[in-house]
Amino acid sequence: MSNKIPYSTPSGYFDNLQSRLSTIPARRSRINPVPYLALAVSFTLLVLIGNYILTKSTASQPASDEAIIEYLIDSGTTLAQLEEVVYNY
Repeated sequence: MSNKIPYSTPSGYFDNLQSRLSTIPARRSRINPVPYLALAVSFTLLVLIGNYILTKSTASQPASDEAIIEYLIDSGTTLAQLEEVVYNY
C-alpha cells in the first residue's frame, strides 16, 4: 500500500477561505415564538372547552333507586349475579 494521499486541495484554497465564508449570510439564531404560542393557546382552549362540555353533560342528578331497579330488570340481571357482585365487592 502506498502512502500517496488520494485527495488534494487546490493551491491557495485556504488563503481566501475566510473571506468566502464571511460572504455566507448569517443564519437567524432566533426563531419566531408566535406560531408556537398560538398553537399552545389553541390546544389549551380546545381542552378547556371539551372538558366543560363533557362535565356539563355528565353532571346530572344521580339515578334514583327506582331507575336502577328498572334498569336491572330490563337488562335481565339475576339476583344471583347481584349477590355475587355485592359480596365480592
